[in-house]
Amino acid sequence: MIIKPSVRSNFFTNAHPLGVKKMLTSYINEVKSLPPYQGPKNVLIIGGSSGYGLASRISLAFGAGANTVNVSFENLAKDNKTGSAGFWNNLFFQDAVKDLTTTHLDFNGDAFSPQMKQRILETIKEKFGTIDLLIYSLASGARKNYATDELIRSYIKPLGAAAVGKTIDIKTMHVEPLTVEPANESETKDTVFVMGGGDWHDWVSFLDQNNALSKGFKTISYTYIGGKNTDAIYRHGTLGKAKEDLENVAMNLNTLLKTKYQGEALISSSKAIVSKASVFIPQMPIYVSYLFDVMTKNKTHETTLLHKHRLFKDMIYGNQRILDDLGRIRLDHLEMQPEIQNTVHELMKQENDPNFFNLIGTKMFINEFYNINGFSVEGINEDEDVDLVSLLTTYQTSNYQDI
Repeated sequence: MIIKPSVRSNFFTNAHPLGVKKMLTSYINEVKSLPPYQGPKNVLIIGGSSGYGLASRISLAFGAGANTVNVSFENLAKDNKTGSAGFWNNLFFQDAVKDLTTTHLDFNGDAFSPQMKQRILETIKEKFGTIDLLIYSLASGARKNYATDELIRSYIKPLGAAAVGKTIDIKTMHVEPLTVEPANESETKDTVFVMGGGDWHDWVSFLDQNNALSKGFKTISYTYIGGKNTDAIYRHGTLGKAKEDLENVAMNLNTLLKTKYQGEALISSSKAIVSKASVFIPQMPIYVSYLFDVMTKNKTHETTLLHKHRLFKDMIYGNQRILDDLGRIRLDHLEMQPEIQNTVHELMKQENDPNFFNLIGTKMFINEFYNINGFSVEGINEDEDVDLVSLLTTYQTSNYQDI
């Protein structure tokens, strides 16, 4: 089949497997060019099929020689449906590690479910005995409450007043106005349930109660703090409330882990990146485009892979941690430099920037938005036929299981 980008309301409904494969290969080659480090041996990643979770997995597998288990929920390729980019990331990752002496497993299903937690526990016990690190990098728009059998949805909304800003219409390549009305109390509560620290706490507690954690065990979850350019929709919105909950959970887990395992629970504030949700948040595409442009000119821009590699090499398993007053790791310190934030702020104040789509940063944002779905990847001819059945036959492996 011929696979062209299918964009509906700024959401990609398909992915190009060959483009995904080439992007994954480039990430792996990038980490191979970076200094290795001594890290954990057995790692569980909740949400390791894309974004920060995937970058973390690649860094740990190829930079630290760790065994990895990934739990993610991806759309499978079937018939004339391409499946999601994360589905192919998992399959192609399995192919990339097949000659390594380490063990790498993928489980596709609902990470929130008790059944998945039980299956992962059994796998840890069978394959490794215990784990040294749990990364919680799950991004989901909904979470089932297994106590009530109700599906709870999250809402990326401001609090108190509407958030008025702009976004990039990916299909027409125009800057468009975007207004998001404020959340009510119920929507805020639901967002905390879905995107807060509840499930992270459940995972760590379940594995702790079943003796699956090693001495010195660490767990980390990712947050975004941002500054004045993103404050209304992040720290002062429903996302901010969810992140506050996440950070409170980290403090509670840290007390347990420090006492019982001489371990720790950590929160790391990451830099802004291009994600599938970026275009739905007022001002974020504009902010990220200008940010990439300014940081590139200042020679401080990092790829997602380099960013996460630095986290583990220097800050989690190294001695170069940068902490704020709340004990959060500030891996975002380059983004948050006052001169960077002030320059971006001034650029964002422009009513209409005629040069916006010619900026290096804007081109980077748009290109990455396509790349994460396997499109507009250099060297991939999107006019050529793709045999999905052949790809599935070639790359399907027993190390990838649907639950």
